Amino acid sequence: MNTKKPSKMAMVAGRCLQEAVQEEFKRKALLGQYVIINRNGKACRVSAKQALKIAKAK
Repeated sequence: MNTKKPSKMAMVAGRCLQEAVQEEFKRKALLGQYVIINRNGKACRVSAKQALKIAKAK
């Protein structure tokens, strides 16, 4: 198990990636499109609107 703390650059990169994904989900939600997410190790197609709700709950 890795017990090292992530570097500052890794943390910033992770936040940047999360923001980019959230922006894309917002665009797709406005267009009424679906996104593919991972649920319990399986690919699952859900509406972008629902995916945004799931992301905000975390």
